[in-house]
Amino acid sequence: MDTVKEQKKGSNKSGSKFYHAIQRGAYKRKFTKELYKLFFVAPDKISPTDTIKTERSETAFIIYQGKTIRNIEVRVLEPFGSSLHDTTKVANSWIERAGNDLHHTSRRGHLRKMLHIDKGDKLDAYTLADNERLIRQLNYIKDAFFRVIPVKGSNKFVDLQLWVKDQFSWGVDVDLGSKLSTEFEIYSRNLYGIGHEFSNKFHYDRDEDQKFGYSGRYTVRNIKRSFIDASLIYENTYEKSVIGIDFERDFETYNTKRAGGFSLSKTMRSDKIMDDDPIRNEMPLDFNYGNLWYGTSVKLDSKNLFARRKMYFTGRVASRKFFERPETGPELNQFFHNNILYLGGVSISQTQYYKSNLIYNFGRTEDIPYGFLAQMNFGYEDREYSHRLYLGFDFQNASYLRKSRSYLFNRIAIGGFFNAKRFEQGTLIAQSKFFSRIRKLGALRFRNFGDLKYTLGIRRFPEEFITLNNKHGIRGFKSEEVTGKQKLSLNTESVVFTPYMLGGFKFAFYTFGDAGIIGSNQKHIFKGDYYYGLGFGVRLHNENLVFKTIQLRLAFYPKAPSDFQSVAFRLSGEERPRFNDFKVGQPDVVQYE
Repeated sequence: MDTVKEQKKGSNKSGSKFYHAIQRGAYKRKFTKELYKLFFVAPDKISPTDTIKTERSETAFIIYQGKTIRNIEVRVLEPFGSSLHDTTKVANSWIERAGNDLHHTSRRGHLRKMLHIDKGDKLDAYTLADNERLIRQLNYIKDAFFRVIPVKGSNKFVDLQLWVKDQFSWGVDVDLGSKLSTEFEIYSRNLYGIGHEFSNKFHYDRDEDQKFGYSGRYTVRNIKRSFIDASLIYENTYEKSVIGIDFERDFETYNTKRAGGFSLSKTMRSDKIMDDDPIRNEMPLDFNYGNLWYGTSVKLDSKNLFARRKMYFTGRVASRKFFERPETGPELNQFFHNNILYLGGVSISQTQYYKSNLIYNFGRTEDIPYGFLAQMNFGYEDREYSHRLYLGFDFQNASYLRKSRSYLFNRIAIGGFFNAKRFEQGTLIAQSKFFSRIRKLGALRFRNFGDLKYTLGIRRFPEEFITLNNKHGIRGFKSEEVTGKQKLSLNTESVVFTPYMLGGFKFAFYTFGDAGIIGSNQKHIFKGDYYYGLGFGVRLHNENLVFKTIQLRLAFYPKAPSDFQSVAFRLSGEERPRFNDFKVGQPDVVQYE
């Protein structure tokens, strides 16, 4: 297990002397004393790793399997001061106390309605761990856990306590790069303490005709305990103008039988249909989009009691209607043909979770999925000038390698369309992702990450291409010149987690090396063009705030194309990455990206 022993007393004497010297000077005046409390945490008061024992999520609840839940109590801790591991702690500076006063604490009734269990239910260890994970994944919750309390004098009943640590729900984000374009966002992830989300993003680009822009989103969660989330989206920037609505109910737990979604949007003067389009277009687009899907699930037997296995049956109808677009014809600009897509899917998924931390976050509990997902999607597309069939397969698998204490994820997917003449617009993806065990050097903790991905386009439309831009190849890379029909990318990263805090923000330093090969699908991939990115940076995150992780990065690109600089810096807010969790949603084509 990734268990790290406590640091021995006195093993960080030099650091302790340094901080205590600052403390003695700061405590001479009231104002500097408050600043010290806000910005510094002495080493002898810091958990050296915040590393928890790596264990299966349901382990703590197995001994209570089958007992009846008599009562469920919810306890919510404020963002600043107290901790789930030490509830006696209090906010020790005026700014922390002010933050707690300004914060809308998550309402206990709201959190209770987010649970898929109730009084009178039989306790199931896996279901309880599932509910604990769902609360922990809410983007306004720092951490959460259930405490099972046996009822005195009874062997049949237990009480549950759900302990929740809130995050300060208001946040800001700035995205500033080497070019003179800026995005500033202010948002709340937990309006009124009932989980409503409201984000406002302001855009500025000096080189565009419309220099200023705005995009906003309002989300209501769990409407009348239906577990349906609803969102309203509006955007008006130099890139596009969009208005849309979205309703979604996921397969959240093993016991969720039905899920589905519905969305409508109108997009105007956009050069792309979607942000990740594999196409370059000079003419502004104007189109409507509608999407409807529904799914049901059936439980399957498994030899492992806690390896929950299910089969899913899903169906979907999606339509896109253009009002402004490039000139089209049967063989011209096929990417912009009006179309209606009918898809069905059959999936089998088996998922378990184990708990650890210091992976993508800075100390909070993280739920790492392992298991598999096998999907077959099929359907029919009614196009403006033609009709065709679709067939796709996707297999994903993840394992926690106990011997090396590491994690490995693999995926292989292939899909495409069949018209009257041939197989076309196909995609093949092969991918492996890895992260290592955590290692220690004094108070520092190290972890390594790797991601190898190959994408091949099979008889794609002439106007389609893929790139190595940013998350699809080399981080920070952005070029309109470097395109192809197939690519191979390798992303590596080493992260150093530190135990020190400044202003409540924890630090992690990282270095990365990314490489990509891209070229025609008519040649061997290794005969394509090679590009590289090397760099380092620092990430800062305060787990008491809903702020995105602040990231400052300096990168070097030794073989930069003519439309991209060889050195680039970036200051931005980054959402914490998500694990591939084998969730089944709407059936879809294998994406070409």
